[in-house]
Amino acid sequence: MTYHPEPKETKTTLKGRITRIVFFLLLIAAGIGTILYRDAIMSRMSKVIAASEEDPIPVQVLQQEAFQLEVPAFGEIIGLGSVPVSTPSTRSGGLKVAWLVPEGSFVKAGDLVVRFDSTDATLNLQSQTNTLVANEQRTGITTGKQTTDSKVLTIDRTDAQKEYDYALTVMPQDETIFSKWDIIEAKLNADYAKERIDFLSNKSRFQQRIARADQQILAIERNKALGEIQIARQTLDALELRSPADGLLIYRRDRRRDPQVGDESHPGQVLVEVVDLAALQARIYVLERDSGSLAKDKPVVIRMDAIPDREFNGILKGVSALAQPLERNSPLKYFSCEVTITDAGESLRKIKPGMSLEAKVILEKYEDCYVVPSSAVTVKGTENLVYIQQADRFVPRAVRLGMGLHGQSTILSGVQNNEIIALRNPFEERKAYLPDFSKGGAQDQRGGRGGPGGGPGREIRMMIQ
Repeated sequence: MTYHPEPKETKTTLKGRITRIVFFLLLIAAGIGTILYRDAIMSRMSKVIAASEEDPIPVQVLQQEAFQLEVPAFGEIIGLGSVPVSTPSTRSGGLKVAWLVPEGSFVKAGDLVVRFDSTDATLNLQSQTNTLVANEQRTGITTGKQTTDSKVLTIDRTDAQKEYDYALTVMPQDETIFSKWDIIEAKLNADYAKERIDFLSNKSRFQQRIARADQQILAIERNKALGEIQIARQTLDALELRSPADGLLIYRRDRRRDPQVGDESHPGQVLVEVVDLAALQARIYVLERDSGSLAKDKPVVIRMDAIPDREFNGILKGVSALAQPLERNSPLKYFSCEVTITDAGESLRKIKPGMSLEAKVILEKYEDCYVVPSSAVTVKGTENLVYIQQADRFVPRAVRLGMGLHGQSTILSGVQNNEIIALRNPFEERKAYLPDFSKGGAQDQRGGRGGPGGGPGREIRMMIQ
């Protein structure tokens, strides 16, 4: 009998199957144990999550330091002492630009810099002048007709009065001489003459009222035409803008777009500015979200691309009332700010209008303060509280805050150097969520709805002392 040894490959396959079976049995036993001892597991996990020496309250040692709150900006040099040349306020509304002095031209006081289109104003003046002439003609015709009608009525009334007087004078009354018919006819003629007198009197009063109404209508039309003529003449007189001072002329860009011939300009809108090159001014743009504390006289630090080795100091002289986008359809809006540069000195000769720059507006500067994360400050009613560590406990203390950046707070008073402050409220209730192993499906960390069969997770609350 010949012995044939079992192939090695068969033994290896059998061992792998046994290993997988043992692994699945252990996995099933672990699942059953987890379900049976779920409460004990929860308790142990709560102890692990609870604050202990391995999970201490984060703290910080307080040290006074200087702190400066600033916001970035960008812009350009425009020149100090710039005098804006704004669109005149006319009762006709907006004006259309017909001609502009080229940007960069040197102008003198009284030089023409902007001319507006006079077509509409000229046509309006001619139209209202024609209306006034026609009104005067209608007034003359109406007055003449009213005079004629009044004279005719006067004649008719005189005639009617004479007829009535005659009828009364020759009226037959003796029945022995005149027939009854003649007597009745004479009385009827007298009554008719009397009624005619009354009718003509009423007609005269009615015509006078009509005449006054016609004259009032004509006067209203005349006054309206005179007002329109005055407006047209004022508009024509304001169609030329002249330079108020000597200097360099630059355009006032609206949304980074130069004013052009054909643009509609509204009253008060600034199209050009005349700048004095003997001094320096800048215009910067601050993002709307950073502009909460922008105010006049805030210090500004400027660095120009053309002079990168030097910083210039300035003062904020004005902030625009509304934030506007610098580019069409852009969601970002900026506040426009005027800045006076106070220390240009000898560098003034190197600086020209239109040079680009970057700036920092210093909103607030503290020489001595404490800078901590915002989570270290708890607001309760009108008080701002922090928690100072004393021995093995934390004691709340009211503090006075200054301005701070996003995620940072500045403490001006209420604490001292080398005190230890908690970086979060040590008495707040913290929450942790564990999945419910008895349910199927996935669970999120907040115990929200999971997959099929997913129920709310089990919530663990703890107080961190």
